[in-house]
Amino acid sequence: MTDISSAEDSKKNSVEDTTKKSVLIIEDMNEMRLMLRSMMLSLGYTNIEAEASGQSALKRIAAKHFDIILSDYNLGGRINGQQVLETSRRNNILSHSTIFIMITADTGYDSVVSAIEHRPDSYMVKPFTPATLHRRLSRIKLQKNIFSEVDEHRGKMNFEMMESKAKAIMIKHPQYSSLCLKVIGESLLSRKEYKAAKIHYMRVLKHNQETSWAHFGIAQCDLGLEQPLSAVKSLEKTISITRHFLPAYDTLANTQERLGNLKEAQKAMIASLEITPRSLARTKKLGKISVRLKDWKMAEQAYSRVIRLTKDTQHEKIEYYYEHLKCLIAIQENDDQAPQTAEKLKRSLTRLRMLGKDDPIVVSNSFRVEVQQHLHRERKNDAIKSWKQWKQLILSGKASSISHDQELTLKRKLGL
Repeated sequence: MTDISSAEDSKKNSVEDTTKKSVLIIEDMNEMRLMLRSMMLSLGYTNIEAEASGQSALKRIAAKHFDIILSDYNLGGRINGQQVLETSRRNNILSHSTIFIMITADTGYDSVVSAIEHRPDSYMVKPFTPATLHRRLSRIKLQKNIFSEVDEHRGKMNFEMMESKAKAIMIKHPQYSSLCLKVIGESLLSRKEYKAAKIHYMRVLKHNQETSWAHFGIAQCDLGLEQPLSAVKSLEKTISITRHFLPAYDTLANTQERLGNLKEAQKAMIASLEITPRSLARTKKLGKISVRLKDWKMAEQAYSRVIRLTKDTQHEKIEYYYEHLKCLIAIQENDDQAPQTAEKLKRSLTRLRMLGKDDPIVVSNSFRVEVQQHLHRERKNDAIKSWKQWKQLILSGKASSISHDQELTLKRKLGL
């Protein structure tokens, strides 16, 4: 009788626990959202919220703690599920205790399982049953519980205790040895014990030369020891083993840039964007490197993509249009036979003027470019028309004034 009573109490406590857990579903397809909600309800979860886009999901994650997040990989907007995971972990708005499961179709499987940077706790390929989801959640919860103290000490930046707990787990649960070895390396790097960390990673590689995270760890040690050339070799090895190891590309680009090898830095960024074409940070990085190289066509492509990624979002900035216009003008000066350049320049100017309509400096800058563009194309009448419109806006205070000498020079060019 006591055993039956205990079993019932245990079941009751389990149900109570699940009802207290908060769940976020990120899915752009309404039917799939409803299906996932139904699955979670069948498993005893009742505190369920849903978002249809990556942008809105990030705001929700920043505002509230969730115990479980189920996210589709291919979301319809500008941000996919992997970017939700990357951004929330990079900005420290996602707790280590949160279970993050990525859901994908067969076509997205390789991208998810290979995304080494901020890997999800698990992934599930559609279609799947509630029983499969339950088994997956149970397995992750067990691992989370085992590593809970490690995560707690990581959060407190108590790296020595984090390492100590990882070593204890490795003895008690040898099936988690690889994870524990990664934690130990992370601890040593965080404490800037680069020599000890390098020895640790080299021991890992003795057992398996194809351990990409150990090669990446050695690269971080070499950078800490001011040995960038050695770091480059380890980073290239990391990428050769695991093409989707995104931090390796970022670190490689930064290291090559530091060494003055801008062409190699650009090459690393281009390769990373083949994997994450919607990464705003990497696209901006490619644009900046390409401008330094005076590779105007590549720079224009990069800033054009930045504009597409940020348009009508909180991330859209006037400076992106300035950079884009600079690239277009340079292309035009070097290649008069570029037919699309003038049209791109016109579109970029129009958007810049709309965004900065309340800023007199932006308005003046846009007209300055427009007049120069008309003169370059030998359209003097259009240039004069733009100048007259600009002058009226200057007189009304809607555009910032230019110096007397600048105005005389401009009029001379216009033949006025």
